Amino acid sequence: MGIADKQIEYGTDKAADKQKALRAEGNMNPQFLEMARNVYAHLNDEISKKIFEAKVMYATTGDLGYITGLESKYRNLSSDMQVYVEKIQKGSHCLVYGAGGAAHYLAGRFKQFGVKIDAFIEPDESKGSVDAPTGIKIITEKELRENKALYGDKTVVISYSAKPVADEVRKRLIEDVGISEKKICGGIYDWRNNEGQYFDYFQAKDNEVFVDCGCFDGGTCYKFVGWCGHKGFDHIYSFEADSKNYAKCKELLEPLGKCDLYNYGTANANEKVYFSADAFETSRIISKEEAERRNFEGVEEIETIALDDILAGKRVTFIKMDVEGAEYEALLGARNLIMENRPRMAISIYHKFEDFVTLADLVLQMHPDYRIAFRHYGFDELETIMYVE
Repeated sequence: MGIADKQIEYGTDKAADKQKALRAEGNMNPQFLEMARNVYAHLNDEISKKIFEAKVMYATTGDLGYITGLESKYRNLSSDMQVYVEKIQKGSHCLVYGAGGAAHYLAGRFKQFGVKIDAFIEPDESKGSVDAPTGIKIITEKELRENKALYGDKTVVISYSAKPVADEVRKRLIEDVGISEKKICGGIYDWRNNEGQYFDYFQAKDNEVFVDCGCFDGGTCYKFVGWCGHKGFDHIYSFEADSKNYAKCKELLEPLGKCDLYNYGTANANEKVYFSADAFETSRIISKEEAERRNFEGVEEIETIALDDILAGKRVTFIKMDVEGAEYEALLGARNLIMENRPRMAISIYHKFEDFVTLADLVLQMHPDYRIAFRHYGFDELETIMYVE
């Protein structure tokens, strides 16, 4: 089966659903298992093998404990993350400040850990008393202050990602509401380790050329520049499909100079697709069926493009892909670029449970001598990165 054929089997939501159904039955696709054995043989070190083994067991059984039970030496967690995990323990209760996309994301994560969110704290009274998507109660800062006997002993998690905003909220909670500083967890930058993600495995070479698929807030481009250091870089090609994220990045990335920003999703074809646009890092391409189920609320129509088309003839040394489950299609659309340039790559392999095998298998078809390493940056099954060189 060639690269083009595998697109049909592994690059779609339908294929992911099929794999999940097989897992639920206690079975696995024999071809998938054969690919897994081949990928395992190409892993570069013990850490990669331990992570791979844990993900195989999780894929086979659905037991998240195989991931969360990994020893700390096999996971790239920061000290901030360790503190966070110690504060929010299984069976505990907490409050989350904010009721937007980040808060909803936290709600999903916490539910898996057995942590209950008693309420969202929302300064905007127009939000009402109940959060419709989650059914979680909403209270104001005033209600929090007046009901300290009920809420005051619970940990408050600030869901805002912008540090200045999160710091201002923290200050109000301490000075105006009277919450102990020890009971407050900072913003998203505090609960998940992204500091080294994508860049802590490789050493920069002279005059790197970076392709950033899934730009989000532009932060990865700045981390790339910092990673290059005195060696410098030749150019950055950055892709962000979410229109609001793109508008922010357009301004934020301008000072970098040698950076082209494109308002496209990356895929294996140039076409229009449906897109869940929430102006957060979870924005993603969705099927027509999912768009219809949502009554097209929060759904945009975007254009995708193949890297082979837009970057044809360009020199590329490093590709990063974190595109919320569209990595397979994005790699297919970059196969000529990859085969011609043999770039190093950092690719997210956790959005679909089979990605840790199918994405690795795909890049090995392009260059059978690629070496592969896995690193895990999250407390749960998320944030696993495949490094290819």
